[in-house]
Amino acid sequence: MWNPQSGAELELIGGLQGPGCDNADAGLAGGEAAEFGEGTVYGEIDGGKRVTLWDAERRRYTTDLVGELREEYWCSSWVCVGAHISSADQQSLSNFRVVVDDLYYLTNDSRFAAPRWAKIEGVEDAGEHKPDGSFLAPYVLPVVGGVRADVATGATSSASYSVFTNVTRPWISEATEAMPDLKLDFMIRRTRAGPSITIGVDTWTRIEPTSSPASARDLLGEAQPLLALMRLSTYGVCGAASMSAVCDGNEVSLLSHLGSPSSPESPATANVIFTFADVSLESFMRTWERLGHTPQARYARDMTVGQIGHSPVMVEEHISQVLGSAEGFQRWCLGGGKGPSLNQRLLDLLDRLSVPIQTQIGLDERAEKWATWAVWARNNVDHGGAEKHRPVADFYHFKVIADSVRLVTYLVALTEFGVDNETIEEALRNHPRLSVIAKRCSQIADLPSV
Repeated sequence: MWNPQSGAELELIGGLQGPGCDNADAGLAGGEAAEFGEGTVYGEIDGGKRVTLWDAERRRYTTDLVGELREEYWCSSWVCVGAHISSADQQSLSNFRVVVDDLYYLTNDSRFAAPRWAKIEGVEDAGEHKPDGSFLAPYVLPVVGGVRADVATGATSSASYSVFTNVTRPWISEATEAMPDLKLDFMIRRTRAGPSITIGVDTWTRIEPTSSPASARDLLGEAQPLLALMRLSTYGVCGAASMSAVCDGNEVSLLSHLGSPSSPESPATANVIFTFADVSLESFMRTWERLGHTPQARYARDMTVGQIGHSPVMVEEHISQVLGSAEGFQRWCLGGGKGPSLNQRLLDLLDRLSVPIQTQIGLDERAEKWATWAVWARNNVDHGGAEKHRPVADFYHFKVIADSVRLVTYLVALTEFGVDNETIEEALRNHPRLSVIAKRCSQIADLPSV
């Protein structure tokens, strides 16, 4: 069984090694648990297709009263469907293709035109209401079907990226050209409720590592900038709907526990903060590498992006994470160095935003108060109580501090990626999540003066 949130679970009757295996002599009674090393498991699924579980761990097993193995349970966060590959580090994959949520809304690739009223043979008195209740309104829906390559392109030092879009189109063959009605027949889905036609857009990214063939572990690493792009451009969590590659001429599917499950069938909110018209994919990838120019910078950059869409249950965890992210981002990614205090780093981040943006989030005249309270909150949480106690009305004020620091760090990241001030100001006014956090920042004024 595969679950995007928890990974793969393999339940075996009798176990991989069968009755009498050495591990059954461990002296554990039925139902007790034991931890075992990692390994690769080969198998087949329905239809005879090969499947590989990488880094699989045998979590537990059960035996009968005489020690014979009865059941065995394995877990894995990696699955390859379509081939037997010895490990996730084996360099045997090429033509990596990734489908991520909401990517289409960054492309500005308009494929549907407005419906147009039309005259269609056999339809009389179109647009007129009849006494019997009939009302016929013939129209055409102009659609640009087919594949469009290189809608956006970019590259890092280790891989190149190209975005494709594909829209449903009629089937093209000698038969359909000779009998046009076949085009319609092939597009119709007939159910007992009646026929329907679905015209959809698919968007995917082709990733070509500089060193090819590559391993599955390498490919997942190259997908991280794409997932980060979606987080930054939507201020939300976007998962990978599918990942595929080619091994020995055959397409394989890669399933991996990425932490954020995809939901391609959910309604799209289209709350996009910037598109490729604002920040090109090439520019984004250059900045992505620049901000992660050292191991420490990569960690701080990834931590900052990881805060997007994540809301810890405990406010103390929230405070610790966002203040650590802000400190690391200013020091390692923005060249802040090791000298400044946390207070100075926060003020430097805020100063990188334009005055209208500072005013919009209510921190233009409260910068010192905001930074002072943020430093105190971090010390209070990380050290189990600050040396100088400060009265806080309730834990909601901690949330105000945490959200304001997270918002400032995020907005600075947007400016680093080249998002202009007008676009940021528009998002702060109208984006459903950013607008709420922006208003919350003004509540720093409710904290006691220090």
